[in-house]
Amino acid sequence: MTDSRHLDRFVGDTQDATGTGDEHSRITTRAPAGSQLSARWRSTPAHVRAVALGLLMLAVGVLLRRPDAVALGTPLVVVAAWSVLRRPTATPTVHAWLRHSVLREGQTTAWTAIVEPGDGVEDVGLSVTETDHTRYTPTSLTVSVGDVGRSARQLDVLCESTRWGLRRLGPATCAVSSAFGAFTWEPEQVEAPLVPTVPLPATFSGRTPVPDPDGLVGRSRSRHQGDGSEIADVRAFRFGDRLRRIHWPVSVRTGELHVTTTHADQDSEILILVDAMQDLGRSSGFDGDASSLDNGVRAAAAVAEHYLRVGDRVGLQALGAHESPRLPPAPGSNQLRRLLDVLARVRVADGGVVDHRRLRGQLRHPVSAGTLVVILTPAVSVEVLAHACALARQGRSTVVVDTLPRTMSDPRLPDELLDGLVPGQGVSTAASLAWRLRLLERARELARTRQSGVPIVIWDGPGTLDLVLRDIGRQRRSPRVRSR
Repeated sequence: MTDSRHLDRFVGDTQDATGTGDEHSRITTRAPAGSQLSARWRSTPAHVRAVALGLLMLAVGVLLRRPDAVALGTPLVVVAAWSVLRRPTATPTVHAWLRHSVLREGQTTAWTAIVEPGDGVEDVGLSVTETDHTRYTPTSLTVSVGDVGRSARQLDVLCESTRWGLRRLGPATCAVSSAFGAFTWEPEQVEAPLVPTVPLPATFSGRTPVPDPDGLVGRSRSRHQGDGSEIADVRAFRFGDRLRRIHWPVSVRTGELHVTTTHADQDSEILILVDAMQDLGRSSGFDGDASSLDNGVRAAAAVAEHYLRVGDRVGLQALGAHESPRLPPAPGSNQLRRLLDVLARVRVADGGVVDHRRLRGQLRHPVSAGTLVVILTPAVSVEVLAHACALARQGRSTVVVDTLPRTMSDPRLPDELLDGLVPGQGVSTAASLAWRLRLLERARELARTRQSGVPIVIWDGPGTLDLVLRDIGRQRRSPRVRSR
């Protein structure tokens, strides 16, 4: 499994969101943390109806001498009078807030309200508005407690984010009511800022080193000898060799001084390009079906976490995405935090002229020598595949990872996937034929890319890039014919 310690450090601990115990328990240890709400006590429509109907029935019974009308109206008047006598006079103290500002896929947060009711309050409730890609507990999105007395109460509606992206959880509404629901204290809805949900990295590991490490420090073994930790050879002592490099067993056996040589330890630079021009397929959360952009974002998070953990430098660019900055290569856990935040804010392009112009501008950014470029794309955009071929011709180590869901590569798509896929077409024979033609064009472009020397692999978790990087490394070490 992918090490998620950096992720846990980034998004924070979730115990206070999921370990609430009895969600209606009294508050004894935690102080209110949210903003205090304000409102005024107002009579409810039910109380107004009870007063009006009760008085009307009494009047009809007295004027028309109808004892049955008096019998029907008397309980309503008694309940209304009792509600007025028990009307709360003090303003309750209510704090409501959303517990986390950053989540990851599958993590649970909670809308929490702490109510100090005061005299005359019988019921308190908390309700949350439903949003996409979120699971709620309880499923009714509402929590209420009756007969609260004077003790403070905590209400929790758990919200589990099931997909990366910016989630708007809420708004939430808290209400306090008096006896028989005659008077209610209902403040305005509580809004929460957009909550970034960072992608949960897919399982990934790589044992093959990057072909062209070019830094001064790191764990990647260079093809050149220098100061490092991995032994390369044992040779005769030369003037200038350090004494600590003397290999005494060989020196004693041969009678001449011999020293050990090592491979230089260098770090690598990895540039991850995520194709956000299209999002093909159906997305149902981290534990369900994944679209092409889901695969690309989660694979980017996994590759970045792996190489940052071993000390390499990783950069990121979301191609065609709205308001997505380019992250220059950098090492460390802070870079992982920045990278996950950028991935959480990726929005698919609309496919207009502005998006294609933005894509061309992003592809013009220079790529330094020795950089491993990993392009995560559904291989539908011709510009992205052409950019991969151009990088390969420049001598950059380039790998294309196909993120198109396997269900989408079938020409016989089911109706639920075909609907809306072709612009201006519904589920029809023309739409099905158009998608088959698009798959043929995609296969042709992939074949051209392979002929240009760019390897293409399908994302498959651990070891996805091992064979490709091993072949690229062999090509780098093999002799080359140069014209003079």
